[in-house]
Parts: sequence; structure tokens; C-alpha cells
Amino acid sequence: DDNVWTWLRAVCFDEEVREMEEKEKTVVGNSGVRLSGGQAARLALARTLCHGKPVLVLDQLEEIVQHTFKNIEGITSVAEKQVFEHVKELSKDRIVFLISHRLYLFPEFDQVIWMDQKMGTCSSHERLMAENPQYAELYRAQVSEKDENILSSEKKDHPDGAQKYEDIE
Repeated sequence: DDNVWTWLRAVCFDEEVREMEEKEKTVVGNSGVRLSGGQAARLALARTLCHGKPVLVLDQLEEIVQHTFKNIEGITSVAEKQVFEHVKELSKDRIVFLISHRLYLFPEFDQVIWMDQKMGTCSSHERLMAENPQYAELYRAQVSEKDENILSSEKKDHPDGAQKYEDIE
């Protein structure tokens, strides 16, 4: 099914599956091919996306990508952004709760729920930046000039394979 490849491509796992002897028919787990932690996490995310549930709760999406690409210098933040863009595209008619302590993707969200101690604030990123000094300080501390350039650039020229996940069919 071509749809399988859409989900695998969305989580940057299609190339690795194509290299497996049985491709998408490969048995994984105790009685089959053993997957790395990053591969297993990306496969779980692909399965979650393909089910089409109206509400998704994704916890630490960026850690899936970091775990997978931790040994490839310079690709992590680009791959995180690509996986996020693919998840966003494939989930545009769903409610997605992304639980994260990394704020660099927050400008892309419709709403941000900021939790501090026993209080929660639901607002846009822009409004939180203007009205919540703690949020603004943490955001600025996490987003370097380099990261902002990566996030705002249309063309990504990064090592080996970073741009092969640019387009989702």
C-alpha cells in the first residue's frame, strides 16, 4: 500500500524500511528484525498517525528524532522540523497536543498551554511572549540565532539525507 510509505516517510523511516529484506512486510520484534529505540519510536509514531484518531497526544516528539539522529552532526534540528512539518500536515484535521519542554516549535501552534507550578495559561505564542516574562525568557534562551535561521529558511542544505524528507505526497 502506497499509504504505508506516506506514514513511514512522515517519520523519516522510509529509507531504512526500503533497505530491509522484506521491505514493509518485514516482521519486527522478538520473532523478527530488532529495531533500535529510535526506529521503534518512529514506527510507533507512524502507526499513531495512520490510525486517523481525531485527537493525538504526542509526548516529546523531538526526542524521537534526537534519539534517531544523535550521531549525525547538524541534522537533528532539521530532522525535528521536518518530522514536525509532516505530522502537522498529516494531522491538519485533528486536535494535536504536543507535550514538550522545548519551545522552538511553539510559534507554529494555534495555542500554547503554559504550565507553571499550579497555574496554566492558554494563549498564542505571540501573546505569551508579550505578557509572560518567564515564557519569553525561556523561549529566547532556547532559540539561538542559528535555530531561527533553520526554522525560517525555505531551502535546507544539510548533510546526507536531511532534505529527502521535504515533500510528502
